[in-house]
This record gives sequence, structure tokens and C-alpha cells, in this order.
Amino acid sequence: MNVKMEVFIKLKRLMGIELACLELRMLIRLSELNVSNIECGDGWAKVNISDELKQLLNAINRAALIKEVIINGVKYRPTLIKAILGSVRKDSPHLNPLHALLMINLTGVTEGPVIDPFAGVGTIPRIAEELGIRAIGCDIKNVSDFVCDALMMPIRHHSIKAIVTDPPFNRVFRTGLRLSSLYIGFLESAAELLINGGSIVMTLPSYLLDVVIDEAASLNLNTYCIGVDHVHGALSRFILCLSKGND
Repeated sequence: MNVKMEVFIKLKRLMGIELACLELRMLIRLSELNVSNIECGDGWAKVNISDELKQLLNAINRAALIKEVIINGVKYRPTLIKAILGSVRKDSPHLNPLHALLMINLTGVTEGPVIDPFAGVGTIPRIAEELGIRAIGCDIKNVSDFVCDALMMPIRHHSIKAIVTDPPFNRVFRTGLRLSSLYIGFLESAAELLINGGSIVMTLPSYLLDVVIDEAASLNLNTYCIGVDHVHGALSRFILCLSKGND
């Protein structure tokens, strides 16, 4: 008979309580762990578990926002993020690899296919591959797997499980459209590619949040998480999670 044990988990206070708690729940669900009574707060979580310790630690190892796990006074730390941080670019203005890992985890995808239509240097696809997830990166500048226009992606409709992406967000990134038009056009294209139940996890500037959420709702894309990413000074962006409902 399995013996239940209480596990205490320290969470990173990054982008709000919601994303850290959601990531933990996603990883537990994906790993099919026998967990009950999940409690989650600001910087901490507690779970009761009946499974083997190794299975829990394997799930936690993938996390971006978990600092450590304490079981019967013994501390364990995630190790995958260290390997990932050493293999991708961390210099500005490229996406923080920690955020990229979090965004992938928030989709709840384990196999793919996942696509990043604003791939840039390819941070998101490379981290997805580290997790064993089939991923495709494309960009209009031809620095990833293939050239594509995010407003007219050459991919079969209803074939993608998740889109994880970091679109242009300020004047450093030159585009031929106003950013609001770019984001709206991207959502229209993305909604066509997703399978029912598929998800989009994306970054966006704070001033476009309401515009994007309203457009998403009109496309049958439901918001399931929002988190704030403080870039520097007064500049902040949001991480937004959307799921596609039934057509």
C-alpha cells in the first residue's frame, strides 16, 4: 500500500502567483502523478502524494518557477533549467530562456507539434526540443527552420497543438504594420491552425492586452492565464494563455 507524504514546494515569485501555481498543476497532470490536496500560495505550494519520489522529482525537474522541493526535510532542486540556460542565448532583446520554458509548460503539451511563428534566434523551439517536444520555428527573416509570415502561415489548418511565441513588442523591432494590427492578424491566422483544445501562449506589451483579449474572444479563444513580466524600469509585458474552444 502506498503511504501518503506531504511535499512542500518553494515557488519563484515571478509574474504573479497564478503562473507558478498553474505550471505546477500542469506538470503534475502531465506526469499522471497521484496527487491530492494541492495548496498553492505566494511563493509556496503543498501537495500530498502517494507515488514514488523519483516520479515527482522528474516532473518538478521540468519546471521554470519552482525553486526547490522539500520532502521530509530533504531539499531537491530542479536541474533541467541549468542545462537549458547554458545552451541558448540570454542577451537582450532575446527572450529569457526561463520565460520560454515557462511558456511551453503552460501549454500542457508533451509531444507537439508546437510552432513559434516569431522564432527569431530560435529560443522557444530549442527549449521545446530539450523537453522532447516536436517544435518548428519560423520567421520572416529566415533565421529559423523556414521563412514564414505569421499572418499567413503555410501550415495545414487544425493541425497544431500549441503555438508558443514572443512577437515584436516595441520600436526596436521593425515591422510593416502597426503592432495592434500585427497581433490581431497573428491571432486570426493562429486560430485557424490550432486543433480544438489547442493553446496559444504568447508575450505582448501591456497596452495591447485588452485589444488582444477582445480579439481572441471573438475568435473562440478563451483566456486561461495572465502574468506580468517586468522587463526593466517602467517597461512591462504580459504572458497570455489562450485555449481554442470547440468550433
